[in-house]
Amino acid sequence: MLAKSSLLFLSLTSSVFGHGYVREYTIDGANHVSYLPYDDPDFTQPTESIARSHANGINPLFDPLDDSIACGQGSYPAPLMANVTAGGVAMVKWTEWPHSGPIYSYMARCPNGQDCSDFNGTSGNHWFKIEEHGIIEYDSSTGRAWATQKMFDADKTWNITIPSCLAPGPYVIRHETMAIQASQQLGGAQFYPQCAQVWVSGGTDTIEPALVSLPGDIQPDDPGVLFDRAAAMESGEYTCP
Repeated sequence: MLAKSSLLFLSLTSSVFGHGYVREYTIDGANHVSYLPYDDPDFTQPTESIARSHANGINPLFDPLDDSIACGQGSYPAPLMANVTAGGVAMVKWTEWPHSGPIYSYMARCPNGQDCSDFNGTSGNHWFKIEEHGIIEYDSSTGRAWATQKMFDADKTWNITIPSCLAPGPYVIRHETMAIQASQQLGGAQFYPQCAQVWVSGGTDTIEPALVSLPGDIQPDDPGVLFDRAAAMESGEYTCP
């Protein structure tokens, strides 16, 4: 019989490695540490990072209508901001990711035009989607796969291209994976939003994106949230939330 300490260790490791969060950003070639909920001994202070802190750690969110869907439970602005050129790439690196599902990213321009220190993103139409990937034609040998498979095979990294048409200024990048193992049940989808702050330069400011609210843009009964994942993979038809 295992000792209580061994059982506790197994419980903790199962919890920690069962989900994941973004550990690092590489933006225009520069590395930036993310918010590290299990490395920082003082949870009362903001991590010196471009990433917004959140209280949910590795744990998922289940209610897309809750304010936490914007950037995580109890999220607040980060003390730092990364520089990125419009048209450049922000690479995110996850700790672990064992689940299947889509990947999508939003951005929001921080309204004061100077920084993101007073912007929480939970009220009003500020967000616009810059990418979405659900079921993809992965390669000739494996055929269809969920976007998270591509991320997992790339050493748990994902590249986000910053639109070249953006106006210069301060933005929040909201990158999200969704775990779909229980997506056939209302409230079964698991959301993992991760937010980081950037200053975009060199954009053409040629397109005004359509803005949405978070919470609001993702509904619990959206066809990309409440669905049969096996049927979706068989048909190859899926619409991201």
